[in-house]
Amino acid sequence: MAPYQPDPIDIHVGKLVRGRRKSLGMSQDELAQAVGITFQQIQKYERGANRISASKMFEIAKKLGMPAGALFEGLDTGGADGPLSDFMDFINLKGAGDLARAFVAMSPAQQRALVELAGVMNSI
Repeated sequence: MAPYQPDPIDIHVGKLVRGRRKSLGMSQDELAQAVGITFQQIQKYERGANRISASKMFEIAKKLGMPAGALFEGLDTGGADGPLSDFMDFINLKGAGDLARAFVAMSPAQQRALVELAGVMNSI
């Protein structure tokens, strides 16, 4: 018997929940309390290990300040491995949210310089 593998759609939805939660600076516990579940359940949702019911997905999206349909973005235009998934992989990295907020606060010239620096560092 093969071990359980989460559905790629559940993983995609979980990545989007986690990315949005982290971009808001919200902890798993804060989101869990806001929607009336345990933080362990939020962890399972974010990994795709447990499916989110439609009513709970609606409630979570509302608490994250987004339409529930946004949790499916990218699935119809490239699947769970498209550019949006790549972005969510990035935003879920430790420190990525801080980097994104700092980048937005920079001037356009500073942003270009940082992108150029990242390109140079990537080629080393």
